[in-house]
Amino acid sequence: MSSQIQNETLFTTEAGSNVSLKPNRPALVVSSTSWTPDEDFGILLEAALMYDRRVAAILNEDDSLDEEVIWKEISDGKQCLYPRLLFVITGKGPEKAKYEAKIKSLKLKRVAFRTMWLSADDYPLLLGSADLGVCLHTSSSGLDLPMKVVDMFGCGLPVCAVSYSCIKELVSVDKNGLLFSSSSELADELLTLFKGFPNECDSLKVLKSGALDTGASSRWVTEWEEHAKPLITEVISRF
Repeated sequence: MSSQIQNETLFTTEAGSNVSLKPNRPALVVSSTSWTPDEDFGILLEAALMYDRRVAAILNEDDSLDEEVIWKEISDGKQCLYPRLLFVITGKGPEKAKYEAKIKSLKLKRVAFRTMWLSADDYPLLLGSADLGVCLHTSSSGLDLPMKVVDMFGCGLPVCAVSYSCIKELVSVDKNGLLFSSSSELADELLTLFKGFPNECDSLKVLKSGALDTGASSRWVTEWEEHAKPLITEVISRF
């Protein structure tokens, strides 16, 4: 029997007509940002650095060697306890170059960042392929909700979001996402959600199921009938 030629990526293996996800693949985390001061991207960088260092300590690994683990083929069972993380950051904005320089200075070993600008067709494909979304949006008024989270739920992607006054109207903690107020809290959430990835991460699976349910139920007609219409009807009745 002739052997099949395999094509591999960081995430998948292709054998013949079959494409399968690698069990030792990195986790794919997506965030969309405007690269402006109203979104503190430093929180995500600090959390990524904490994840990188904490995993090194948990696995008793030596980080003094100038070697990136993120691109290596991982086969050791111990190293698979916590996955490598690949953050894909989409968007354009004035502070992009500043943060790209910061990323290079961190010297991360198990975590990598890639920045890109995607078309309207490609963006939902990325969200649907990811394992977790991160939202850094904060509201100066405390009244607006981030549409990027709506996009993520629409693609069945669970979200870790910055906590502020009205965000719980969108993110249901422990159902379709988690909230954080600091980089340390976000790092803790990454460790909790991705422990045992991809098959033994039960907490992440629960949030994934909840995000799928949220995305399936959050349709225009449903939102109109349940939220907008009653409010408008009440206001009209006062006149």
